[in-house]
Amino acid sequence: MTISGSNFRSQKKAELHAHLNGCVPTHVVQQLLEKFNVTIPEGYDPARDLQVTKPVAGLAEYFKPWHLLKLLPIGQACLNRMTSSALAVLREDGIDYVELRNSPFSIATVNGISLEECLNWMTDSLALAREESGVDARLILGLSRLDCNPTQARKLLDAIRTVNNRELVVGLDLSGDEDNPIDSSLSRYFREGKDEMGLGVSIHAGETFLAANVDWAIHECNADRIGHALAAAAEPRLLDLLATKQVCVEVCLYSNFLTGKVTTIENHPVRNFIDSRVPFVLCADNPSVHNMPLSEEYALFALHFPDNDVFGTMYETQLKHSFGKRLRSDDKV
Repeated sequence: MTISGSNFRSQKKAELHAHLNGCVPTHVVQQLLEKFNVTIPEGYDPARDLQVTKPVAGLAEYFKPWHLLKLLPIGQACLNRMTSSALAVLREDGIDYVELRNSPFSIATVNGISLEECLNWMTDSLALAREESGVDARLILGLSRLDCNPTQARKLLDAIRTVNNRELVVGLDLSGDEDNPIDSSLSRYFREGKDEMGLGVSIHAGETFLAANVDWAIHECNADRIGHALAAAAEPRLLDLLATKQVCVEVCLYSNFLTGKVTTIENHPVRNFIDSRVPFVLCADNPSVHNMPLSEEYALFALHFPDNDVFGTMYETQLKHSFGKRLRSDDKV
């Protein structure tokens, strides 16, 4: 049997690591950039630079599409279009639950609005797209390693407290190139969001093989999930820590291949997570940027790791480790 995404498209799936901008179809982004007459930075071409479908030299090159994606949205109607088109793509791929990641700071800056107004835009757009698509979608709000600081983190928590009346915001995230150093005291804000506000914590850590970042995410931020966690795969101590604390790893096979952090899919350290009984979920990261939906990620896993059949329990694992639909041991899927 030929293994492809079609083998898994009809399978019920949840997506726990997907960035909103990376889910918006490329043609929609191009239409919106043109419609709002957005000034394109010199040297960039939307017809060429909105997708990454071949391995690149590193994260700096991988993030090139975001120099265009972060020029949007222009106004709430534009955000509505982006969110609804993203959920339509996910629904078509058999996803019925998703936690979309996005940072409100760039949206607020581009549109000259407050953080609270931005969160109202985001939750309004998500509520509308949920109704249109039938996808149970929630938000994970992020800080970026590129420019985050304690003041920014405090403003984000205060804005969530003010706006989160629909309980659509379910988590906090830290993303971006790990070569950018951060103020380690930021961990207190992730703990506050978790302990006082009931938010889940997911940290991009170990994507560039910095084991110290995985340590920090688990011990200092009390993370529930780790994005990528490649560094942990070579550290028996960290593998044991992830397994003992049942911290879930968000595995993004194709993304790690595209960023050059793994040379081939068959060499992906997901094998180490399996062998060490670390909980993990398969994720697409940026399916429209990669032109690789979650069903195709499933197909990649099935092709390269045929001795590990995880698909019978993957949906249950996804919901168990989700922030908005956590399952108890006696819950049934």
